[in-house]
Amino acid sequence: MKIGLVCMLKGKGMKKGFTGIKALENMSINEIERRASEAALYNIEYNLECLEWVKNYGKGLFRVSSSIIPYSDFWSWKNFDKILIKLEELKKFAKDNNIRLIMHPDQFTVINSEREDVVLNSIKILNHHYEISKLLGIEDIIIHTGSSKGNYKERFINNVTLLDEKLRNKILLENCHNVCIEDVLEICEKTNIRPCIDFHHDRIKPSSQSFEVYIQKIFKLSKNKVPLAHISSPLGVDKKNFKSHSEYIYDEDLIEFQKYFDIFDMEIEAKGKELAVKKVIDFFKSNRNLI
Repeated sequence: MKIGLVCMLKGKGMKKGFTGIKALENMSINEIERRASEAALYNIEYNLECLEWVKNYGKGLFRVSSSIIPYSDFWSWKNFDKILIKLEELKKFAKDNNIRLIMHPDQFTVINSEREDVVLNSIKILNHHYEISKLLGIEDIIIHTGSSKGNYKERFINNVTLLDEKLRNKILLENCHNVCIEDVLEICEKTNIRPCIDFHHDRIKPSSQSFEVYIQKIFKLSKNKVPLAHISSPLGVDKKNFKSHSEYIYDEDLIEFQKYFDIFDMEIEAKGKELAVKKVIDFFKSNRNLI
């Protein structure tokens, strides 16, 4: 059983080196590379700090931030030996301490969009994540289907073939607010990619049957790897806040989903970050009869 910290520690974020893409327009390439490389080195060190926390207090799972190499399209980051050396150090630390690393590109990754430019940009985003994954030994890159309009499943099935086969082998498809587990598993079966299960999304967009019905299919599609799952609690019960993450995972949700902690590697999606992860671990330590 692995319990995962997502991207960062409470109250401390990544550095991008710039206030936005427009800030790059009037800079020389030397200035861009100076700022971006400084931010990248800071981010890698910060990820090592997060892995140190996982080693000492966590349970062997960490999501590497997609911002670890900021604005990668605007500079030749792979030409910086210091960056490559530090990424190798991060990879070695994770391997030596049996920490499973994953990545999860942002909401702009929509490979089944109805717009060709969005699809092409999504492929570019995924190719960048693949480059990072090779350097860090990451085998899991989680995405959503993206669009849920029209024949969205057919578009996903067709467009995923545009990805390099080695990249496709690392892709996991997650159910989301608009696409249920049942439909995700149908796509996974037709594309030979693995599923990632989000339990709270399943409450927002439930399938036609209860989650239990899909367990065996999830394991079969996971290709002998421990399947990944996300757990979160809603910020509030009203419609506006039900989709947002709370600071911690509620005890009642830990009780409801506790049996899945034994069969999934579980990411804790909560605003409390490492405090939320620690709370989950402490909960199970204090309630050993639950697991």
